[in-house]
Amino acid sequence: MVEHYYRSVHAIIFVYDVTNLPSFESIPEWIEECSKHSVGPLVPRIIVGNKCDLREHRQVAASAAHCLADSYNFPLFETSAKDPAEKEHVDAIFLTLAYRLKSHKPLRLKQLSESCVRQLRDQREQETMSCQC
Repeated sequence: MVEHYYRSVHAIIFVYDVTNLPSFESIPEWIEECSKHSVGPLVPRIIVGNKCDLREHRQVAASAAHCLADSYNFPLFETSAKDPAEKEHVDAIFLTLAYRLKSHKPLRLKQLSESCVRQLRDQREQETMSCQC
């Protein structure tokens, strides 16, 4: 991935294919890639195993996925983009991310410059001084 993809990242979903062992084995490399590009520890991360509807072609045991997720302290979900019965798992993935984002840090798309911060402080001071409440 190109370095600019990591700037201002708010959450990360690591997705592997349960029918493709190499895709699962590459997850630690992607986690390391994020660390190299200074993705902070407060950025929520989730591991997702996709294509769990293809049970007869499964190459990644759920227990192995749980071990990997536990070793990084990341939530793990298994789902299928094609199976309507798995819709709840997809919803749970995004609800988990939303909860973690809301509870761990404020979302800000762009860092405010020092002059903007100063201007906002001055504006607040003027408002509180002019208020006769």
